[in-house]
Amino acid sequence: MNYRLFKMIPVLLGMALAGCGEAPKPNTPSEPTQITQAWKEIPVMPIALQEVVDTYVLGGDRTDLQREAMTAKWVGASVTWRFKVFDIAKEDGRYRVISELMNGSDPGSFGKFTIVAFVTPRDDADMEALLKLKTGSEVEIHGRVDSITIRTALVLSPAELVRS
Repeated sequence: MNYRLFKMIPVLLGMALAGCGEAPKPNTPSEPTQITQAWKEIPVMPIALQEVVDTYVLGGDRTDLQREAMTAKWVGASVTWRFKVFDIAKEDGRYRVISELMNGSDPGSFGKFTIVAFVTPRDDADMEALLKLKTGSEVEIHGRVDSITIRTALVLSPAELVRS
């Protein structure tokens, strides 16, 4: 067996087990109204979702120093991204929208990355839109970056649907 492959087995096993666990929780399960409104006033950070994936995905070409710098820059930032839905579940009066797993663009990357957005519907139109989404549907979400979990998930909380 190839030694490099042998060393990767614990990493791959860890990723598989992490994927079987529950989705990461936001740092603050129910944000006060002031915080919920304040994040909407922060200018949207213009960063492509693929850039985020490439920074954190396992096996990519980014360094720990680059990830630390990006984490410091992104946590608390306001972002708007379009992604494909994997699953939606109701949790604590909000909806946990999970993206499909995304690959890094570096040929050496082998990990997967996902977005977990805790969306609070603003009205019946948001509720209808959430109810219509299926696995594989595209959705656009605006939210505040709450955390990055084990290089496999980025949590947006609070978040809301973007209406065209």
